[in-house]
Parts: sequence; C-alpha cells; structure tokens
Amino acid sequence: MKRTAYMIVVLALMCVVGIFTVGPLGGAAYSQDFMYKEFDGVMLFYTPKDTATYRALLPDAFDLPDNPLVEVFVIDYYKMAPWALEPYREVAVFLLAKYKGEEIWHCITMPVTSERARIGGIRNLGYPKVLAEVIFDRKAPIFSGSLKADGKTILELSLDTQDRSVTDKEREWFRRLTGIPSLNFRNGKLIDPVPAARQAKTNMLELSEKYPQTFKVQVGRATLTGHPEAAPNDNDWRPKAFGIEIKEIVLAYYFQNKYGFSFGRVKEISG
Repeated sequence: MKRTAYMIVVLALMCVVGIFTVGPLGGAAYSQDFMYKEFDGVMLFYTPKDTATYRALLPDAFDLPDNPLVEVFVIDYYKMAPWALEPYREVAVFLLAKYKGEEIWHCITMPVTSERARIGGIRNLGYPKVLAEVIFDRKAPIFSGSLKADGKTILELSLDTQDRSVTDKEREWFRRLTGIPSLNFRNGKLIDPVPAARQAKTNMLELSEKYPQTFKVQVGRATLTGHPEAAPNDNDWRPKAFGIEIKEIVLAYYFQNKYGFSFGRVKEISG
C-alpha cells in the first residue's frame, strides 16, 4: 500500500495525527511495530443549524468555512502494542474551519479513558484531552457509543447499518473529506500533526473496498444527542461543543482498521 493511501486511512477515520512508518500489507505480522495495532468506532459528520456557538468555539486564528461542518467520533483502541499505552477509548468533536484560506479541521474537545493517553495527547500533539468514561457497544447492525463524566451522560451516538449500502451522495462525501489537514495549538504554537495528509488521494471507503480484510466501512442511519449541561464546567471540557444543534447528518459510518499506525513528528506552522 502506498504511503498516501495509508495516511488518508488515519485522517478519514479520526483525524488522529502523526507521520507514520508504513510497511507492506500481506503477512500476519504486518503491524507488529505499530503502536496502535487495531481499532474501530463510529464517525459522524453534520451541518449545524446556526453558526453562533460554532464561531464561539473556534479560536480567533481561524475563520468560518464556507460550509460549516461538525465531526464527532467515538473510537475504541482495543489492541495496542505491548510496549505502548494500555487499550483505551476516545470521543472527539472537530470543527471545520479556514486558516489563511485553506480548509482545516480543529479539535474542540477530546475525552479519553486513559490518563497516559490524555497527558501524551496534550504534551505531544496539542489535543484538548480530558479524562472521562467512554462506552462503545458493537451489537451489529447497531453500533453505539456514549460519553459520561461524574456519572452524567454528556453524549449519545447510535448507528444503524441494517440494510444500508453506500449511496452516491455518501460516496461523494467520502471524497469531499479526503485530504483536509488538522491543526492544533501546542504550547501556544500552531502545529500540523499530519503534514502528509494534504497529499492524500484515497479515501477510507475506497480502501475498504480494495482491502476488505484489513479495513471495514459500514454506512448507516445515525442519531446523536448531546447534553452539554451535564459536562464538567471548565475550559478543558468546552461543554458547548456538545450543544451544537444538528441541521443535517450528511455522513455516518462504522469503521474498523486492522492495519495499525504509530505517531511521528509534527510540523510547526509559521504565523
């Protein structure tokens, strides 16, 4: 598999960032050196009803995009390398924005179930990670996730893949979302965690069709319910991130990645 094809797997799945060392597909040990060996989850993209909360959540350095879009996901990193972190789960909210005229994703909040993953994500990659309870259930054809803190439910997501095949409109959305970089702030400096993502030309759906034993994608009908009032009231949590009202869910799918990846260096963005 080509490097650009693999890079879009990571970007299209979850906007997790890094530069990755990629080996050929084929043997049972193809991912033996990767930190994240296998993971799955649900990705959801929707247009917001209005942009007031959306704009308020974006840093001043970013402009509103022509067509605002929210990305929400829940991921279970269930198989990690023995030398790496313990398995953990994660929820995130990303907003589409513009920086110097270029479309980018920016992470607003990223609750995780591991303290080590939280600290590492903040220090190394600039992600706004907080510690929380994340649940992910696989009861095919239904896949569901929830986010909780202090016993209170903050976010609920469900995907029904029963009798669903990919529509032309959904296929176009997979193409539309390919190659959009993600920018974070780390120690007050803007960084690009995946510089190679801009070169991506292959989307996750196409990879799942070409390598069905390694990548899986199942589109479906999704529901998303946020309870921002239940989120802890501090800056790290950004409760309003869970209260951006939905106008239309444009794409939602379950995915599984058995290829694996590891983090690498990030690139600082000059002002």
